[in-house]
Amino acid sequence: MVRHVRCSFSKIIIGVIVFTSAVIFVKFILKSKGSVPDNILEKILPANERKLKSALPKNDVNLMIQNNLADIKDKLAKEASKDDAEFIDILRVKPKVSFSMSSTLDKLLEDERKIHNKNIKSLTQDQVQLNWPNANAGSTNVGGGELVPNGPSNLSSLKASLKDPSFVQKIRQLEDRRQDLYLSILKKRGQLITHDDGSQTIVSYPQVPLKFPNNLKRDLNDWSKREKVWLNISHFPWPLDETCRKYSVTFAKPKSIPIIGLASYPSSGNTWLRYLIEGITGHYTGSMYNDISLRKKGLYGEGVPSNSGVVVTIKTHGHTTEKGAHIPRPNQIDYNHHAEVNHSAILLIRNPFNAIIGHRNLDQGGHTGLAKEDQFVGPGWQEFVEIKAQAWLNFYSDWLENNPTENILVLHYENIKQSLKFSLRKIAGFLSFEEHQGRIDCTIQFQTGQFKRKHKEDIRDNPYTDEQKEIIASSIRKLNKILKRYQKESLPLQKYEHYKFTSEE
Repeated sequence: MVRHVRCSFSKIIIGVIVFTSAVIFVKFILKSKGSVPDNILEKILPANERKLKSALPKNDVNLMIQNNLADIKDKLAKEASKDDAEFIDILRVKPKVSFSMSSTLDKLLEDERKIHNKNIKSLTQDQVQLNWPNANAGSTNVGGGELVPNGPSNLSSLKASLKDPSFVQKIRQLEDRRQDLYLSILKKRGQLITHDDGSQTIVSYPQVPLKFPNNLKRDLNDWSKREKVWLNISHFPWPLDETCRKYSVTFAKPKSIPIIGLASYPSSGNTWLRYLIEGITGHYTGSMYNDISLRKKGLYGEGVPSNSGVVVTIKTHGHTTEKGAHIPRPNQIDYNHHAEVNHSAILLIRNPFNAIIGHRNLDQGGHTGLAKEDQFVGPGWQEFVEIKAQAWLNFYSDWLENNPTENILVLHYENIKQSLKFSLRKIAGFLSFEEHQGRIDCTIQFQTGQFKRKHKEDIRDNPYTDEQKEIIASSIRKLNKILKRYQKESLPLQKYEHYKFTSEE
């Protein structure tokens, strides 16, 4: 009896082992064929791609995940040919490769230093110790110039000292190597698409912006062939909306768009208006500057030369910023970029009470930051108000009094906010673009952008004394008279905060 029980128990154990082995074997076979449960795939996807995943039908998502990059490119080409979906979400099973452009460049530079400084024991990030052949041999020269000062030198000093073209070429080669590495990363992500004819397109969207190179703010003729791929960026500003996801923003062909300014006093809504213009035209806007924080937000036109003719407007703050703000008044007009933008511009005007507060925040906190409250009191704030109220008046009066009236479209920030559709249609007409109802509707639907400064009510909302209010009000009244003289839309004084509007005005 006992022997029979032991035999039965042994059979049960053997059966369990066989069954378990079979289950493990089946799972191994399924895994080797690429069949992965949806819930596992969901955990593998990065957070921003889970958002994109929710915007697509489940079957399409699973198909894209399981297909390789070649299949995804085929689907992109087919949808583009139908002209009903110009954007495709790239989803993958493997996690994306992390990449840091700054750390990569540091690594490349360190490699170069090691090649030329073989006996050095340690290299810091910002200094390099050169091996001098003989300390008593006199100065070392390349092409007739001093190679580098004796002792440690940071990279900027090294670049300033070396006038030899071979050094410039070496730096260019380092940059090329960095860009090649980054483009290979984009290709692995599925953001660099190679078409049948060999041309390439780089795909961008707000969740995954590109690291646009810093060194392309120069004549397009000086760009290398590999650098020109950056003119093929298609940015999709609204990828999560079923209707608006098909609209992209691109660079135009070189010299195909007339150069027109987008001129404003700082913190008057210039960046926001650029976002709106890109939405309705489908082309990037440019700038006289090269603000990396704006490029990181998808405003890639910030990084190309202003005279290239590939962007639809050129941002300028004229003499109100940089060197122009610190020179005598008679010479300031030379810093307004009138000639650079063909004496034509969209002139964006905002209530100076708010613009000056915004300018203070911009100086202290950047495009989305805030200045500390103590920056709005005391003698320093008094001087800031006096200087900026006059600069606000001078900037706009310079434009109105020194350029053809028909070349200027005056827009008021407050009116744009209140009548956005009407304003967008005016802009399209001034820029000679046909109105695209779909683009206008999507731009209005997603009108906020990414540059709003949000804060609780505090002294920064009304930091002005009565004396300061009168200083600004005087500039307002003077500019309004100039606008009327040139038959331009007058200031919407009834909408101006902190301004005492009278019925006579």
